[in-house]
Amino acid sequence: MKKVRILTLDGGGIRGIIPAVILNYIEKRIQEKTENPNAKISDYFDMIAGTSTGGILSVLLSLPAENDKKNGRYFAKEAIELYKTHGKEIFKKKRITKVFGALYTAKGLDNILKEKMGDIKLSESRKNCLITAYDISNREAVFFSSTDAVDSKDDDYYMREIARATSAAPTYFTPAKVQSLSGRTDYLIDGGVFANDPTMSALVEARKNKFSNIENPNFKEMYVVSIGTGKDTKRYTYEKAKKWGIAQWAVPILKILMSSSAEVVSYQVRKLFESLNCSDSYERLEPDLCKASNEMDDVSDKNIFNLENAGLIFVKKNKELLNKIADELIKNE
Repeated sequence: MKKVRILTLDGGGIRGIIPAVILNYIEKRIQEKTENPNAKISDYFDMIAGTSTGGILSVLLSLPAENDKKNGRYFAKEAIELYKTHGKEIFKKKRITKVFGALYTAKGLDNILKEKMGDIKLSESRKNCLITAYDISNREAVFFSSTDAVDSKDDDYYMREIARATSAAPTYFTPAKVQSLSGRTDYLIDGGVFANDPTMSALVEARKNKFSNIENPNFKEMYVVSIGTGKDTKRYTYEKAKKWGIAQWAVPILKILMSSSAEVVSYQVRKLFESLNCSDSYERLEPDLCKASNEMDDVSDKNIFNLENAGLIFVKKNKELLNKIADELIKNE
């Protein structure tokens, strides 16, 4: 029996360049192995899940082509170019910096999402997909599910609005005000506050879904590739932290919440697959940042170069593993 192939992508702002570089390598490997230069990485996954910048990547990879709904719209390399070309536009600081309020206006991000995603609806996704966000009004986790969207307009949204909501990181951007196709309005922030690594959420979602080769797959019937945006190893000293108040903790606490939630999820998923004697069915890729900054909003030319290079260094060091992943994805096609 062929396995259900699941891709999950972490949050991390501009550091999304790193998983895009890794996916680009796997995509090229698939093109070589299948002798199909038009093959896209999204063709070889049955489900794609993401949080924050990983949510944006997930939406891009789930979009149907404009004139051919059966094919994907973007290659992985186009995701790399999005970050490199539009990074400064996404993280464009306000002309007047206030003590209170988000660091960045969302206008640039909104324009890019509109340009790249148009008015495609979640229900029109060519892949089963799951994107996370958090509802600040109802105080509950939100999971944008393509399966649910097909069944109900209450759960259907424009993909660009989903991408905006999942990436509305507190202190960086204002909360997203989005509207379902039924007309309900939601007020959402970045899903990274509870699931920066969306893998566990994706596994639960996959269990209720019907795929082309299997319905309601169990964990042994899944093959999972989970990609992080670089290990954040910045240390906070006790001597400094003990003097911090609300303002000083604002950004560090967000980073700690995001990285720690991802660490917990990867530990849980790894142990889950180990307990079922199918460790080979879960691949967690967590690159080093190398010389790149751990900041989610460092869009300097130097850092964008370093982020892309960090992805390339990971690829160079892990070609055997990445080739194996490509082979597994092809085998389960």
